[in-house]
Formats: sequence, structure tokens, C-alpha cells
Amino acid sequence: MKNVLSIDWEDWFHVCEVDRHLPRQRWDAFPSILDEATDVLLDLLQRRRTRATFFVVGYSAERQPELVRRIAREGHEVAYHGYDHTLVYETAPAAFAGDLAMGRALLGELTGQEIRGFRAPQWSLNQRAPWAVDEIIRAGFRYDSSRAPLPIVGNPAFPRSAHVLEVEEGRGRLVELPPLVLDLPGLPLPAGGGWGLRTWPLAAVVARARAMNRAGSPAVFHFHPVEFVRERPRARLPLVKRFVLRFGLRSTRRAWDYLLDRLEFTTAWDCVQALGR
Repeated sequence: MKNVLSIDWEDWFHVCEVDRHLPRQRWDAFPSILDEATDVLLDLLQRRRTRATFFVVGYSAERQPELVRRIAREGHEVAYHGYDHTLVYETAPAAFAGDLAMGRALLGELTGQEIRGFRAPQWSLNQRAPWAVDEIIRAGFRYDSSRAPLPIVGNPAFPRSAHVLEVEEGRGRLVELPPLVLDLPGLPLPAGGGWGLRTWPLAAVVARARAMNRAGSPAVFHFHPVEFVRERPRARLPLVKRFVLRFGLRSTRRAWDYLLDRLEFTTAWDCVQALGR
């Protein structure tokens, strides 16, 4: 079984809950890392002859549209990651619906693809936004990858494997692809990307992915552009944010190679189709 290889295509300043440090009104003045990172990522994927899903932030798609077109031209799936990387549960339902419609139209126009997938910034599709699944279905998305079975950002009670979210009264359905976690007794840990993937033994991560595959579910892995550039702009952020964003960054390429040497990968939509859901 193939697993999901995904990129949260966002810039270094798209960090949730730090507006005091990286205010939205200053974004246009910040330099972007996406040119360099996209070059690196597309080269790595071409060498591996592997396709991935790029969950694209709408702000960056408008700022650097040719990069999004290039991602699509090179055969990768483009999906949506919100316009300005705002937490879903901090958005009013009507504003969220407008964001989804605008982003889906923008990316579809840039790429010529049907935009089928959505991923909420910082896994923020949780119990604090119970209305959000309805809006995602109504906007025309076919799958979601936002519900983390983790404390703090998600809910440890969420399913670990791919599953279908049914909306009441038969109004629609959405395939959910949750991020990979490692389960310690009473404590699920992030393992499919970010600081978790850069921290835990990679052999344990691969073993967990293979166990999911044997049970009939793809494992979902995610990377970020900031992990693939030589120089990373710095900002004064709270200690926890600094740890999450920066810990073990230099080990990302080793993790990438380790995973792609041992597991098979494809796009999120290919995995949804393979599930027959």
C-alpha cells in the first residue's frame, strides 16, 4: 500500500498564534523562502519519481502563482491549506465558507486541477469547530487531512486510520486522512512530520506506518518548505513555538531519505481512490 506524501506549502512567517511577533500587515515586506524550497522539493521528488500533494496557502499562491503552476505542471496534486493560515476555530462559519470557496477557485484557475483536498492550519479542525466539516463538504472538497488524533491541537479520541466523516441527514461525506501518530500508553505522539518526525526513532515511525498499511490504511506524512532551505529567517517567537518550528531541522533530509527508501508514497487523492471511498 502507498502512503501519503504531503507538503504544507507555506512560508516561514505563516505561524499560527504569533501575530504580535509576525503581524499580518507586515507579510508583504518579508522575504519568501518558497522559490528555493520549491526548487529543492521538486528536484527531490523528481529524483524519486514520486508524486506528492502540496497543501497550498492561498496568500502565497497569489504572491507567487508561477510556483503553484509549476508544481501542477510537474504532476503533483495541489490542495488547499487556507488563505492566510488562520486557525479554523478562530474563524466565523460564514468567513470560513468564503475562504474555502475563494481558495478552491484560485487554485483551480492556477493549476487546471479539480481541488479536492483541504488541510486546516495547525490541525485546527477539531471539537472547537464542529460546523467546519459541513462547510468543507458544501464547498466541494472530497477529502480532508486536518483531524489530528493528538492532545492540544486535536483530539486523542479521533480515529488513527483513514475513515469517512458522515454529515447528518445524508447531506454529504468526506474522507478523512489523519496525520500519523505513535501511541505510547496513554499518550499519542506526533510522528508524521514536524518536530515529531525529527525526534522519534525513524525505525519506529516506519514500523507504525507498515502496521497501518497491513490494516488497510495509508499513513500520512507531511513536510514544510522551511525544512528544505539553507538559510532560515529568524523571528523572536515564544519558546514552545521555537521548539516546534526549529528543533532538529537539520535532520529533515535524513528523515526524508529514510522514509522514501523504505515506504511507497503517492498523493493524497491517489490514496483516497485506492481506498475506494
